[in-house]
Amino acid sequence: MKRWIGHPIGFSFVTLFSVASAAAQAVGNWSSPRNDMSHSGYQKAETVMTKETLQGKFKFLWKLKLGNEPAKDTLSYSEPILVPRLINAQGFKDFVLWAGTEDLFAVDSELGRMIWTKHYDADPSSCGSTNLGIVAEAPAVINFRARRAHDVPPPPSGPMAASDRRVGVPAGGGGFGFRGVYVLTGDGLLHEQIIATGRDFAPPVKFVTGAVGVSNGLALNGRTIYTTTKTGCPGSENALLSMMMDGKDYSVSAHKTGAVPPLVAMGPTLNPDVAYVVTGEGKGASSEDHPNSIVSVGEDAKVKDWYSSEGSLQNVTPVAFTYKEKRLLAAPGKEGSYVLLNGESLGGSDHHTPLAATSPLSKAKPTSIGALASWQDANGETAWVLASIPGPVDSAAKFVTTNGTAPHGSIVAFKIEQSSGKISLTPEWISRDLNNPAPPVIANGLVIALSQGDATKHAILYVLDAETGKELYTSGDAISTYAHNAGVAVGEGHIFFVTHDNTLYSFGIGMEH
Repeated sequence: MKRWIGHPIGFSFVTLFSVASAAAQAVGNWSSPRNDMSHSGYQKAETVMTKETLQGKFKFLWKLKLGNEPAKDTLSYSEPILVPRLINAQGFKDFVLWAGTEDLFAVDSELGRMIWTKHYDADPSSCGSTNLGIVAEAPAVINFRARRAHDVPPPPSGPMAASDRRVGVPAGGGGFGFRGVYVLTGDGLLHEQIIATGRDFAPPVKFVTGAVGVSNGLALNGRTIYTTTKTGCPGSENALLSMMMDGKDYSVSAHKTGAVPPLVAMGPTLNPDVAYVVTGEGKGASSEDHPNSIVSVGEDAKVKDWYSSEGSLQNVTPVAFTYKEKRLLAAPGKEGSYVLLNGESLGGSDHHTPLAATSPLSKAKPTSIGALASWQDANGETAWVLASIPGPVDSAAKFVTTNGTAPHGSIVAFKIEQSSGKISLTPEWISRDLNNPAPPVIANGLVIALSQGDATKHAILYVLDAETGKELYTSGDAISTYAHNAGVAVGEGHIFFVTHDNTLYSFGIGMEH
């Protein structure tokens, strides 16, 4: 039985108003874990939250319990996604979407009120408690001055009939269509929900055969969607999967890696025509399986390139970015180090040579989930790479700036520097002590750092100076419990995350009413 909360509306009403917000949708948008397909963790559009407005205006805003599921730690990573300026029966709304183990929740980001929920009938995974995988369509970018090429067919003159809709296929109406959110359930079906209403856009399609097990996230590039699977559940294999949502046969391509598990928690990192995946230890069935490597595959899931670390890798999601016209990838290196790779030739001619590497920093286990982040100053001259470190940083690593001892964990920051034609990751600062830090997020010269705590210590939200790591804000005792495998989303002066008991928290600068 499907359960609904809220007041869904019909297609034509949403369609009519969607274009009104098209130009503004990029402001405050956070469409996937780590914000974008490159997993930057960087909110470039933030202007409300500044070092000045933190003083006196930034505060705890609200919290909301999501569903009635018992408080238990899930095995998968989860992070809210943000979709601003859509319209439903209540008017324009900014949406926070979060997926539990069986339900998808849509919340009004300003008021902290439930807009709708969607329950999925799929049986939960038999491999442990895991959250549903979700990713939203990126906001439309419309260039009203562009001339239509003569060889490009015009869009449909009117909206597509509901009976003709298919997952991933635009609804028609000349670009005035829906925005959708894709949901992967435990039976391997990919669903598409209309964000404004929560309704099914089209019947679901089969993406993953067998049980999905631990959700490893989704990644979306246009009409191609990616995920990974692991052994350990009935019928599951170690593999990266891609599916073309072109409205034809929904063909699924698979890169199977034998006994080599993909170390992916947030979906593959995209840049933009290839998908990057970290692999763990194991013996592959073929020469294409590449254990302990960073592997790039195309939309057809065939291996294009790889970097082999010659040592074990941690479960850290890479970040892809362009710096001074160079496509780069920051990724985990052997034995707790980090490497900087050429995005177009990952390990050079021998597949073992990074552009730069740090010394080993962390002794975290491969089961610990982390992610890298990147940001650049306004003129693009200075680039940074940030990482969350569980536990103490190796004493051999020397940072220019420290912010006290950090025995339980920290955020660390590196500058990308070039000298004599060589590029390096230079240790710049290490944050204050953080207990089990969530992956870092950057917005407008600020680093948002969630100290997740544990069963004996509640979570604490910190805001740090992005150039020094200096503490600028702390939530103190405002959060009543701990978080687990949690991610942080940022948009328009608001910060969102979910604690282990499925409570959505909002901190930030409230709207003046």
